[in-house]
Amino acid sequence: MDKLNFYLGLQGNKEPEEYIRIAKTCEKKGFDRIYVYDDLLYYSSFPILTTIAQHTKKIKIASCLVNGFYRHPAVIASNYAYLSKVSNNRAMLGMGRGAFYDLLKLNGEEEYTRKGYEEAIQLVKHFISNKKGEFKGEFFNATEKAYLKVPAPENPYIFSATWNSDMAYIAGKHSRELQVAEVWNENYLSKLWDAFVKGNKESKSGFDPKLSIGGMMCLGKTEKEAVANAKQTVVVYMPYLQTILKSHDIDFEQDYIKKIFELSKAGRISEAANLLPDDITKALALVGTPDQVAEKINRLRAKFPISGLLISPPYGTEKDIVSNIKMINKELFKRVK
Repeated sequence: MDKLNFYLGLQGNKEPEEYIRIAKTCEKKGFDRIYVYDDLLYYSSFPILTTIAQHTKKIKIASCLVNGFYRHPAVIASNYAYLSKVSNNRAMLGMGRGAFYDLLKLNGEEEYTRKGYEEAIQLVKHFISNKKGEFKGEFFNATEKAYLKVPAPENPYIFSATWNSDMAYIAGKHSRELQVAEVWNENYLSKLWDAFVKGNKESKSGFDPKLSIGGMMCLGKTEKEAVANAKQTVVVYMPYLQTILKSHDIDFEQDYIKKIFELSKAGRISEAANLLPDDITKALALVGTPDQVAEKINRLRAKFPISGLLISPPYGTEKDIVSNIKMINKELFKRVK
């Protein structure tokens, strides 16, 4: 079995100096990638990644994830080109459907945004491959005069992030790697991986399909402490994880779950967290002691060709992110096979 790569995911809510400090620590402690989320109404991922690129030497960097509805594919392509240049070709591009469409009163229906994702990734690839013909689609169009006026990324690497099997199939057709978040259910992960491989084979791309897992994680000295700490983060994203809830046979039409969704969207996070049961927290996030977390990762690695683990907030129960990074390096790296 190949070595497992470790990736750290960062939110777009920090000061520049903190990103520099975190990135340097990640590189020193053996992390392989840093992702910056492109969540709506936070700092944009590309300028943050540019800052990180200028203060690191070898760690790979990526947006995770961007979509064509918030950011036009032409803008995505040009941003990716610059990030590749400034990082000496360490940049990767993570794409997907995105979320939070409801905040802008945009159409967030799954079928609609899924089709938009496929066109967006196709048009980004059109630009970074220096094609100069027309692009005609339902969502996006470009004339033959629309092409990159700057050098395209060398050896571009696009991965797709999703927890939806229909999306995984499309991702397999257009990207080199599937990044799955919040999926710890073996049967459901198998469904996603099979869909991605099917899309990969049908595309005849010649790429060796890659699988990375991960998502919200909290490492603690006790499981109780880790679960309690994770709830504050889980409830923020829970309204957008209904597909995952279904995979665990959790009925999100129940009154208390509807109330969690309502409080979460209203920004009343502590109140929402107080309603969240431990079992749902453990279903959506990787939480527990180092031994417990490593056991779950190793079990999945024994059944799937997992090449990477994305570690997302809240990371752990230490006082700050840097301390959590050091703790993960010390306590988790050695336990994962």
